[in-house]
Amino acid sequence: MKQFFRLHRGIRAAVLVGITVFILTGSGCIDLTGLPNDPVAQTVKPGNAHLYKYPGHLYAMRGFLGIFSTGMDILVNKLNRRHIVAAAAVADEARYPLRKFLIRQSIAGRLTGPLILVGHSWGADDQVRIARALGRAGIKVNLLLLIDPVTPPPVPVNVIRCVDIYKSHPLTDWIPLWRGVADDARNPAVTNLTVINLRTAKVGFDTSVVNHVNISAVPGVQKMMMHYILDTLERAAGRPSEAGATTLPSSVHPPSTPRSTGKAGGSVIGIMTKSASGVTIRK
Repeated sequence: MKQFFRLHRGIRAAVLVGITVFILTGSGCIDLTGLPNDPVAQTVKPGNAHLYKYPGHLYAMRGFLGIFSTGMDILVNKLNRRHIVAAAAVADEARYPLRKFLIRQSIAGRLTGPLILVGHSWGADDQVRIARALGRAGIKVNLLLLIDPVTPPPVPVNVIRCVDIYKSHPLTDWIPLWRGVADDARNPAVTNLTVINLRTAKVGFDTSVVNHVNISAVPGVQKMMMHYILDTLERAAGRPSEAGATTLPSSVHPPSTPRSTGKAGGSVIGIMTKSASGVTIRK
């Protein structure tokens, strides 16, 4: 099995080196140039803060080749169009430039407010790795939002809250490709980790049509992402009571709400919450 995983990484590296640069740089999917049209640079542009309802920054990362994770672009476009928070989407292949960008902006004092990292597929895996690098630089991540991560490392301790939304496929999940899995927190006493399996969770919408390619663009998943983002922004602003601006179905709530204690008041299947208060599996 170890040899298989090493082969998987080798195949990925070969494919990325061979075709990614050609496709993505030619199509404009990677843009961390710092030029005026660079959407990532726009998130920290002086004078732009007043354009948004909330302070903070959100960076969404697409998966392999940056062309299948359309939900990342949909989410970022919604946030910017509605002037909620400064947001940008990048391809998975921009993970190293994004990591350097965030550390550089933090040193310069331009990362004000909550920091939110979102990713789909391999983009989710690499957002965990970016969070880990940020932790080594002393930077905390308020929310790490993972959509169908494939081979994610454990969530590092500098992440305050992590939400993992995925759909399991028991017959094929042993193959580390085109799948979604549950992640773990390196220290559950520090990081509040919520894991939601769309195959078994009652989330109020049809999940039978959800697959690894379309999961991030499914309207129900978009609503879930928006909920956790707004909840994080509201809590950072000291207004947790207003976090219901975008609501989830009655059976799905953030882990800090009463419904995550496992008490009566909502039937939930497939949602697990790990936090300083312990581990709760609701059935």
